[in-house]
Amino acid sequence: MENKHRTATIAVVTGVIALLLGLCLGALAGGLGGYFIGRKAAPPPVERRAPAIELPPTIPQPQLPQPQRTPTPIPRMPDTRIPEMLRQGGALVQHVVKGTPADEAGLRAGDMITRVNNTAVDAEHRLADILREFKPGDRIVLTVWSGGQARTVRVVLGKHPDDATRAYLGIEYMEFNLQRQMPNPGQ
Repeated sequence: MENKHRTATIAVVTGVIALLLGLCLGALAGGLGGYFIGRKAAPPPVERRAPAIELPPTIPQPQLPQPQRTPTPIPRMPDTRIPEMLRQGGALVQHVVKGTPADEAGLRAGDMITRVNNTAVDAEHRLADILREFKPGDRIVLTVWSGGQARTVRVVLGKHPDDATRAYLGIEYMEFNLQRQMPNPGQ
């Protein structure tokens, strides 16, 4: 008896599923058919243009004499020579992570790191490559251009959050190099 009840339940569930699938497939077929028939029956698009507006002829205006002006001299730019320290390039600090060696040493966004110990940060010596030569706990001296002046900053490198064997300064920076943009003074 229980077997017949189970068989009846399976038959009812199968029938409901088949009915739902049939309804879904019918709706899909009807929708697709209506879409394609509608596309074929639609009239082609018509270009509509606004009617041309006739403007009255312009009346010539007499030319009034213009006052004579003496040319105003263009002010000269002040002598803003780029310090040689910045011409070679550097690493422009974008963000200093709180609690890192850079933060403790007083580095701020906008500072330009131009040297690490005696190595210039330039196109051939990127900051990341220079720092790879050190290990956590090493003491380094950074030459930093900040507020229009050069200063030296002593830093004890920390452990990198992703790899404890790598040195970590704790800044986000952008490489900065003017050498390719500056004309050769001899030309």
